[in-house]
Amino acid sequence: MKIMKRNIFAYLIIGLLVLSGCDYNEKNFEGFNDNPITDVVNYAGDYTGTYPSDGYFTNRANLASAVTTMLKDMFPYCDAGSTAKINVQFGTVTQDFQPADVSYELTPDDYDTMGTESGQPGRYDNFDSKMDIEAYLKDFLNVMYSDLAVNKTITISYKYYSGGTTTQTMTFQKSASDWNVIELVAFAPDETYTLTTEDYDSMGTASGQPGRFDNFDVNMDINMYITNFLRITFPYTATGETMAVVYKYYADRVTSDVTRIYKYDGSSWAEYNPYAETTTVTTMIAEMSFGGTTWELDRLMGGTATYTMVEADYQYLVDWVAINKPAYMSTQSDQEEYYFGSSSKYSNINNNYNTWKNYYNIDGYLDGMTNDQIQTVMNDRMEEAFITLLLPAWVETPDDGLSYVCVYAIYGGLGTGNYSMSFIYNKEEAKFEYVVGPTKL
Repeated sequence: MKIMKRNIFAYLIIGLLVLSGCDYNEKNFEGFNDNPITDVVNYAGDYTGTYPSDGYFTNRANLASAVTTMLKDMFPYCDAGSTAKINVQFGTVTQDFQPADVSYELTPDDYDTMGTESGQPGRYDNFDSKMDIEAYLKDFLNVMYSDLAVNKTITISYKYYSGGTTTQTMTFQKSASDWNVIELVAFAPDETYTLTTEDYDSMGTASGQPGRFDNFDVNMDINMYITNFLRITFPYTATGETMAVVYKYYADRVTSDVTRIYKYDGSSWAEYNPYAETTTVTTMIAEMSFGGTTWELDRLMGGTATYTMVEADYQYLVDWVAINKPAYMSTQSDQEEYYFGSSSKYSNINNNYNTWKNYYNIDGYLDGMTNDQIQTVMNDRMEEAFITLLLPAWVETPDDGLSYVCVYAIYGGLGTGNYSMSFIYNKEEAKFEYVVGPTKL
């Protein structure tokens, strides 16, 4: 029993020492904090938490909160400097076109008011490259829309001739003293077609059919009639073409003109709303970092472009070293070098610590370094290789919304196998930047 008591007493003393904190330990045990235990995480994987009911996120703040919760559960004791790259389903809501407050299409009479002489719009009821379109339209707006409220927008559709006639648009915003051209992607159909009496008759003239009174009403399936009509009447339409169809509609004892827009997908026509919001769901990468207390969303990348080094890439590094750092070339083979450790003979990067110390140690610059310090040099060299040499060679048009994952083979060092480093493109500085890695695959 005495031995048991002594053991319990010893455990209590150890517990008190631990609870007394780092200051006590450092004061009474010299060097206690020289080698602190750390748990720096570099994680890459899929989001495994709960998605909203739609199955994807559309809000960055909600995404960040959900991913943070997942990481807290996975790594409750990680240290500052930890990073994570989480694949998440994210829905981007877009509009192909943005409607102005007012839309107007110029008529032949409108062109005529702008002048009918040679070189004027009314001559052929269109504009061309020799005309000051903006000036003509501003004059038109000052007359026709002088009472439009300040800050309201209006899109004018007009005909433009350049070897052929197309429909173009220009959008203006009313200011206190002028009309300002603004960038607003407004919709203009490729063609506009108004149904004729013969067209209605071709759809049937019996009771309840459009040709009976040359119009549609609430009891008719308008889309069925019009899409069939377009399929028969315009058999050679190009994929993606749009058609604004103007038709007569009878309701409440009044017949009025109504316009519906249709789009051809290559095989059939369907009603098309150019101003509808579209949600595109893609796999995006939430890049997170841990500062010591909380996880933060650093950036949300729009996707991943992966490049894997092949024999020619390893040789590219060898050739670069031969020209730019010849002292680091292998004395045994023109397929190997000592700066990056690249070998096209084996298609890998040699990270063997003994090899670097004994053969790659040009002018003794590695003398006195630990293996961890040498590994840091190795990692920095590969970061340099990807940023300055390989990525610029691989990527013709960099995208600042992508995460560039570079895969390469390591021999020795961290462990023989495939590893990745990730980079992003900084458009402002026109260069690639390191994000994380090497990460074992």
